[in-house]
Amino acid sequence: MPQLILKTSNNPPEKIPLARLRTTIGRSARSDICIPDAFASRLHAEVRKEGDAYWLQDLGSANGTRYNGSHVSMPIPLISGGEIQIGETVIVFDDERLRESKNSTLIADNTEALDPSMTIAFSRKSNPTAEILESQFSSRTELLGLISKVGIALLSSSGLDETLNQVASLVFEAVPADRCVIMLRDETAEGGMKISVARIRGKEEKIEEVRISRTVMDEVMKNGKSVLTSDAQHDPRYASHTMSLLGIRSVLAVPLSVGPTDVFGIIYADSPTHTATFTEEHLNILTTLASVAAIRVENARLLEERFERERMERELELATEIQQSFQPSAPPLMDNYEFQGISFSCYEIGGDYYDFINLPDNKMLIALGDVSGKGTGAALLMSSLHAAIHGQVAAKSSLAELVTAVNQYLAANTPSNRFVTLFITELDPATGTLRYINAGHNPPLIGRADGTVAQLEAGGFPLGILPMAQFELGETELQLGEALVIYSDGVSEANNLNGDEFGLDRLIEVVRKNLRASAAGLRDKVESELSAFTQTAPANDDITLVILKRK
Repeated sequence: MPQLILKTSNNPPEKIPLARLRTTIGRSARSDICIPDAFASRLHAEVRKEGDAYWLQDLGSANGTRYNGSHVSMPIPLISGGEIQIGETVIVFDDERLRESKNSTLIADNTEALDPSMTIAFSRKSNPTAEILESQFSSRTELLGLISKVGIALLSSSGLDETLNQVASLVFEAVPADRCVIMLRDETAEGGMKISVARIRGKEEKIEEVRISRTVMDEVMKNGKSVLTSDAQHDPRYASHTMSLLGIRSVLAVPLSVGPTDVFGIIYADSPTHTATFTEEHLNILTTLASVAAIRVENARLLEERFERERMERELELATEIQQSFQPSAPPLMDNYEFQGISFSCYEIGGDYYDFINLPDNKMLIALGDVSGKGTGAALLMSSLHAAIHGQVAAKSSLAELVTAVNQYLAANTPSNRFVTLFITELDPATGTLRYINAGHNPPLIGRADGTVAQLEAGGFPLGILPMAQFELGETELQLGEALVIYSDGVSEANNLNGDEFGLDRLIEVVRKNLRASAAGLRDKVESELSAFTQTAPANDDITLVILKRK
């Protein structure tokens, strides 16, 4: 996997795999790679994957980014061994796929053949269980001999289902049971137990309906004890309607556990009245079998959980990559204007959306949306919002038509408890005119040239609630030196360790004090004040900032 090798003056080199579509670098703790360099901006640069290639982009840093000694003014492709310099920090891009093969040397393998007498041959058995099936038990010694083969038999099992079925087969060989049921603890199942295997001797198909005495289950699962009764219908401890109904005479039940108190399952076996009864010897055999099998079953269970977790992680990585691809790969370039956008999800994927879309007549559409909720559900709705807006832009809809159509689409295709707040504006760069609609979003801020900060509130309801909602179209003008700051509520509602909110007043004050800064500088100041306020408190919502500055 391609990686960045971080070299600082005081620490040994650190290798950082490029596992994300976008990897931000800067002094901020929110950056994917945080570098403690005084000359680095808080959000300094970004490495982005495009197809199989990786590109370096400066994020409007104060002191600039260099690559192989040259100043980075626009996105440039990285080659293996290339050096990125940020302040006094050097970061080497390493990609083994792109390394040139130099002075390759062929080394002959002079290993001599092994002495035949030293070779160990492993003969493959057709089936360990088959050997057990051939065994005929006539004494306690032979019965106990079965247990020594259990470990070998279970070695051939891989998944949890296969392992449990293998255990059931061994139970039938160990004791004269007519029915075998294996249950594992599952908090999501009714009664906290899930039937994993339920079989009748000589039949492979699963039993459709299983009835087991609750008293027997409680004795094993709650008390961790084994159960043996040779006459269940007359045993005062276990006699029940269930036993009578099924005609059960002999019952064996032993716990599956890897510790004295950690019972995670049960092996249950029973026999009807016409079959031989169970003895204490059978209980000892089944208890020993369960002790050996429990380790293998627990390992198989944990392995399946790990595989499922890894599958979910791969799905999440893919979802994160897809979502990051929706974000603009770089801020647009336009004479006399600066654009910056950044988004941090409080989970792996989030529900915030921002965009810069070129329109006819050199106009620019700028949008920031916030989907209600967080996580996967919000991310899926965010992708629908992205697609709907781009579809309306392709149809050359006016701003009012675009918002109306997107609202109707979301109202018809999203759950009633989900909605989207959206601020969207159309910039005419020739005049600085901003025509905008605020659909239930936080009012963006405009830092005016005279030092005041105004809010843009014209709009209407959030999207996806009322299909026939009307939206008010607002208009303002961005003068020279003024800045538009659009933000999600993850900024204004960020909490510190005491539970206090960052608040609108603090945000307004940061904008007012830093109006002379560039768009990237203003973005960094807001992020810096936010980080200083929240400190180590975890983010409770996605944080997104979009800044437009007229130079």
